[in-house]
Amino acid sequence: MEFMDGVNVIMAVMGMGELCLGAYVLTTGRVPGGYVPSPERIRKLGVFFILISGFFLFQVAGYAGVRLDLFSRGIRSVLVLTAFAVGVIALIKYWPQFALSKVRQQAEDVSTDQHD
Repeated sequence: MEFMDGVNVIMAVMGMGELCLGAYVLTTGRVPGGYVPSPERIRKLGVFFILISGFFLFQVAGYAGVRLDLFSRGIRSVLVLTAFAVGVIALIKYWPQFALSKVRQQAEDVSTDQHD
């Protein structure tokens, strides 16, 4: 097994996990291990997980397809570009606001510590 085969197995497992998590969040309306007050935020979080799973699974499909001689390198390039487009959409449009607020709070804490 080559190094990239192992990486792709890990990415496939992560993609399937994110897909299952997104489906769980969308069908139940609950987030495991956390509290999200608004149904709109729960929907956005579920879509975010599904889009991130698409990012991983498109890349794995592209690599595995070429490795198994199912299609050409050109199709792999299209799948990888699609993966990155899906990832960018997920991060720009559906990134959870509470995650951004935690990052911003940590950045503010670090910057105030440096000024003292």
